[in-house]
Amino acid sequence: MKPFSPRTLVWIAVVSQLGAAQNCPILGPAYPAVTDIAAPKLVAAKAKFDKVLESVNLSSTSFAVEVYSAHSNELIYSAYNTATQQTGAAEVDTDTIWRLFSISKAITVYAVLAKVGDGYWNQPITKYIPELADAPYRDPTRDVNWAEVTLGSLAGQSSGVTRDYSLRDASTVQTQIPGFRELKDSDIVKCGSFALPTCNRTEALRMIMKTYPWSTSYRTPNYSTLAFQLLAYAAENITGERFPDIIVNELIKPLNLTRTSVPIPRNETNVLNYPKEAWELDLGDLSPGGGYSASTSDLSTLGRSILRSTLLPRIVTRRWLTPTIHTGSLTHSMGRPWEIMRHRLPAVQNSTFTRNVDIYGKQGGGGIYTTGIALSPDHDLGISIMTSGDETQGAFNRMRQAFLEVWLGAAEEAAREQAEATFAGTYASSVAGDNSSVIVGLSSGEPALFVSEVISNGADILKFLVDNDGELKGKEGTFGLWLYPMGLVHERSDGGGMRVAFRGWPGLVGVRPDEMCGSWASSDRARWGNYPGDLYVFEVDEGGKAVKVENPGLGKVLGRV
Repeated sequence: MKPFSPRTLVWIAVVSQLGAAQNCPILGPAYPAVTDIAAPKLVAAKAKFDKVLESVNLSSTSFAVEVYSAHSNELIYSAYNTATQQTGAAEVDTDTIWRLFSISKAITVYAVLAKVGDGYWNQPITKYIPELADAPYRDPTRDVNWAEVTLGSLAGQSSGVTRDYSLRDASTVQTQIPGFRELKDSDIVKCGSFALPTCNRTEALRMIMKTYPWSTSYRTPNYSTLAFQLLAYAAENITGERFPDIIVNELIKPLNLTRTSVPIPRNETNVLNYPKEAWELDLGDLSPGGGYSASTSDLSTLGRSILRSTLLPRIVTRRWLTPTIHTGSLTHSMGRPWEIMRHRLPAVQNSTFTRNVDIYGKQGGGGIYTTGIALSPDHDLGISIMTSGDETQGAFNRMRQAFLEVWLGAAEEAAREQAEATFAGTYASSVAGDNSSVIVGLSSGEPALFVSEVISNGADILKFLVDNDGELKGKEGTFGLWLYPMGLVHERSDGGGMRVAFRGWPGLVGVRPDEMCGSWASSDRARWGNYPGDLYVFEVDEGGKAVKVENPGLGKVLGRV
C-alpha cells in the first residue's frame, strides 16, 4: 500500500479540524423523514400523548388536536373534547369551526406567496400604498419612516410599526382617564374594535398614519397586527384583486378548505362560539392579522400543504421556513410570520446527545381561545391545536410541549429506525481484486448514520485520517464518519427507486459536541480533483432498500453485500 505524501497529510489534517473528534450535528434532519405513519414509535406516541391530555380539565376546556405527516392524507393522531361548561358546538370534532385569531397572519402570508411569490419582500410599502408615501417624516421619534418599511418586514414582525391602531385603544371604552391627556374628538377611536363598526380603508389609514413608530425597521421584532392589514393592501395593489378573493382563490379553493372563511360564518351550527362577543367580532380590513376562522381539519390540510409544497415551489417553501430575525431569547426566533421554537431533541429517548430542531409555529388567541399550528420540516410533521375554556392557555401549553417531547421524539426515533433499515449494511466492490468496502450503521445514542469502515484499493481511509489529524492523533476510541442527509434526492421517473445524498463528518464515538462546534464551517473540504471525498450517494431500490453507495472522491460505486 502506497503511503500518503506530506502534502496529502496536510490536506487530511485540514479537512476535519473544525469539527474534529465530535459528532457536531448540522442544522437540518439527522435522517430522511419517516414515511410510514404506522411506524411503531409513532404508534407508541399516541398513548403517551393521551396521558398528557389526562391533565386537561375536560369539563371546562374544549379542544381539538391533530398530528399529521406530509407523507399521508390520514391523521397520525386526533383527539377532541367538548367542555360541559361551554355552549356552541353540540360536539367538537374535526369539522368544528374555531376563530383562528393570529394564525390568520400565517394564512395571509401563505396567500401572498401563493399569489405573487416572495420577490416583493424587499420592496417598500410606500410603493403600493400611496397614502403612506405622502405621510410626513420629520422626527424619527414621532414619525414612521414608511419608506424603510418593506413588505418582508411587515410579514416578519420586524417593521417597527405599532401593534394596533384601534383594537386595543382605551378610548374605545372611555373618553377620559385620570392623569392622561385630554383627547380631541378626532383622537377618539370610533371603529375597528369591540361593539364598534369596522374601519374602512380611509379611516384605517388616517389612524395608521397618526401612530408612533415602535422602533426602526429590522432592529428588533415587535408584534404587530396592523402590519398584515398593510400587507394585504399591498397585495391588492399588486394584483388588482380584493384580498379576501386572493385567500379564496389561492388557498381555499385549491386545497378544498370547505370549513375556512375570511368573514366569520354566521349561519354555521358546528362552531365553537363561546363567548359570543369574541366569536362575532368583525375585524374588517384588519382580518388579515386575526379575523379568519377554520376547522382543525382545514388547518391540518394547510399545514400538510406547506410541508409538501403543494402550492409553492419548493425553493419558496424553503426560503419561507427559515428565520429572518432573532428575539431576545436563545430559544426563539422569528420568520414570516413564524414564531420559531428551537428545541434540543435527544437522538433517542433519554440520550444526552441532542441536536437543535427548529419548529415553525404560529399561535393565536383571544379571550378564552388559544389556537396554534406548528411544523417540523426536519420530520415532515405538523400539529394543529384548538383550545377554548377558562384554562385554555395551560392546556394549550401542555399540548405544544408534548408535541416537542413526545411527537418529535417519536418521529426522530422512527426516522432513525427507517434509516437503519434502508441504509445500514456492508457495501463492497464486485470487481475482482478490488479491496474496497464501506460499512454503514448507527452509533448507540448518537444522531445520524455512522460509517465505521472505509477501505479503498486496500487503503484504510479512516485509519489514515486518525493517524494524521492533530485533533485526533493519539486519542483512544472508535473513529468514523457521521452521515447527514443534504436534501438532495433524485427520484427516478419510472418509479424504480431514487438516489439520496449524504455528507460525512469525522470524529470519535461518544464525544459530545460543545456549543461552538463548527460542522457547517468544516464541511466540503475533502476534495480530490474537485471530486468530493465526504459525499456518499446511496442508490435505493423501489422496495426502499439501499443497494449501492457511491463516493465520487474515491471513484467507487460499491454494492450491498
